[in-house]
Amino acid sequence: MRPIDFVGDIHGHATALRELVHQLGYRLRSGSWQHPDEARLVFLGDLIDRGPEQRETVELVHGLCEQGRAMCLMGNHEFNAVGFVTPRTDDPTRHVRSHTDAHIRQHQAFLDAYVHHPQDYKDTIAWFSRLPLWFEQQGVRAVHACWHAPAQALLEPYVDAHHAPIDQSFFTDSAIEDSPAWHGRETLLNGLEMRLPEGSHFRDYYGIQRRRIRVNWWDPDQSTYRESAVIDASQRDRIPNLPLPSTAPSYHEQLVFFGHYWMRGAPRIQHPRAVCLDYSIALPDGALCAYRYQGESDAQVSHLSWVTHT
Repeated sequence: MRPIDFVGDIHGHATALRELVHQLGYRLRSGSWQHPDEARLVFLGDLIDRGPEQRETVELVHGLCEQGRAMCLMGNHEFNAVGFVTPRTDDPTRHVRSHTDAHIRQHQAFLDAYVHHPQDYKDTIAWFSRLPLWFEQQGVRAVHACWHAPAQALLEPYVDAHHAPIDQSFFTDSAIEDSPAWHGRETLLNGLEMRLPEGSHFRDYYGIQRRRIRVNWWDPDQSTYRESAVIDASQRDRIPNLPLPSTAPSYHEQLVFFGHYWMRGAPRIQHPRAVCLDYSIALPDGALCAYRYQGESDAQVSHLSWVTHT
């Protein structure tokens, strides 16, 4: 089979992406991307926000996709970018992604990157709005944050055969809190969440106080809130070490790749069938990580590749 290279969250670091793509054997020759083994790439979303080369990252990934050498899944940051300019149907004076001070700060670098390129911005938003929500073929799966069949079923009315949004209703309906579309989109693009016991909280990357944790949905060896929380180690002690209120989720199906969770340290295989490829390239000690899939049932550490900041 043709190898598939799954690539984690890039967050506007085009220089690292170019280095990783080159390391994986892809070459741009006479304007066309080539690979000696006819390999192709699957990007797991979150191309933008945080990094210094956001437009360059979009151009590189979009170019690979346009030439049939890659496909890109929607991450929560691509959803937010579309939502930032999409009016809500339940309140047209507001947007799907609200324009709070915090949301503007998170997104400002992306907006700044296109301030002198309005048509490119329009084209980029249009492309983001058509990105698939999940990938499944050749015995392998991929999604941005969480593989969850019930959530996918909730979104079936909104997606085509390639799992891409049919129209803007995916964005507008999934903005309505507690709707079926909202639950489906939240799970696939942001991950399974659980409310902490009363009085408990932590602060996220942006310093925002949170009372819900993202749950480690792939690992069966967890029984407390602290064990199940996907969170920076510096914040883990803030999570109560109390038993979870119900059976913890775990994953036992075919090999799946995902990003989103800001893993730290050297890239590694933490679960044989569920592999996170987000290793925090937006941080000074982070890495941009990829995995070359060649038909195996269980992930192999030798198939990981990554680059760090130079």
